Amino acid sequence: MSLLFRYLFQRHARLLMLIMCLGLGLYLLTEIVERLDIFIDNEAGMDLVLKYFACRLPGIVAQILPAVFLLATVVVLCLMNHSRELTALQAGGIAFSRVAFILVICGAFWGVLQFSCSQFIGVQGDRLATQIWQEQVRKRDMGEKLIEDVWFTEKGWTVSIQQLRLSGKGEGLSAFHVKEGSASDIDIIIRAARVEADADGWIAFDVVRFFPETFKREELKEAVLPVQQDPELFFATSSVSLQQLPIWQLGEAIAQLGEAGSNVEGLRTVWHGKIAYAASLMVMALLGAAIVSWNSNIYIAVAISMAGTFLLYALTMFGESLGQMGTLPPVMAAWGPDALLLTVALSRLVFVSVRR
Repeated sequence: MSLLFRYLFQRHARLLMLIMCLGLGLYLLTEIVERLDIFIDNEAGMDLVLKYFACRLPGIVAQILPAVFLLATVVVLCLMNHSRELTALQAGGIAFSRVAFILVICGAFWGVLQFSCSQFIGVQGDRLATQIWQEQVRKRDMGEKLIEDVWFTEKGWTVSIQQLRLSGKGEGLSAFHVKEGSASDIDIIIRAARVEADADGWIAFDVVRFFPETFKREELKEAVLPVQQDPELFFATSSVSLQQLPIWQLGEAIAQLGEAGSNVEGLRTVWHGKIAYAASLMVMALLGAAIVSWNSNIYIAVAISMAGTFLLYALTMFGESLGQMGTLPPVMAAWGPDALLLTVALSRLVFVSVRR
């Protein structure tokens, strides 16, 4: 690890943390103002308010990190240019492209942290924050949430449930199994009064099982259906919160829904978008270097970087919308904003390198 790398990384990290604290402060202040009357009306204590926003914190960090990284990059390079450090580096044979490359490595490091915050800590934090908000602040029982007429297919089974609760308990199960290699030969039919999702499968209670080929009928207290469908997926699909699942669960949901015949192009766009958003930090490193190479005035550079941030967010939302509508392929819709900004940044940096 070179001295230049350590110097740039440490200086960039200090500025990034400072700007992050300012950004979090503004974000939290805005959200507190919006929700304060609800907390007061529901007599929520200070400990509950602090717990709610502590759970929200990782998700907020993941959301604003690309903007914070770009601002930190621009400020660091502007300060280095103002103090003639960049000139000294070039005089010593260290090209500006090497500085930009080090910042890209910094972007990769912070991109991994962003991905971890958004897909690990952030997801769990958002779930807990939602539970606190609904159950402890708004006094709503999330366990009573249910949906009707649930259908899915898996491993040759076609399953219908009249009512399903978020806890995985349901009533009115009907299921039939089709022979392997056949499209219509049914060999097992199951009806049950109750059903409950379990780690080993779905457990049906008060079961009547039919075997059409032999006209055999059985009555059982319980039977296990060898299907692994996650009940939360049905609720996530109905409330459009499926997109908030961590990337590995979203991948499983895409596979299961695809096998069931659902259109999953929109979810594929979201899946790619989660990776593309983390990778955007490396793009931001090059974009920041390109901005400073064009104008090193810190006020102008910061203003341009903020415009670049808004452009990234706008293009990301626009791309996701086109991907979910099927207008663009998922990969193009998710990675298009990164590719566009990367092209602009590299074009500027190549032009500066050739001119010098």
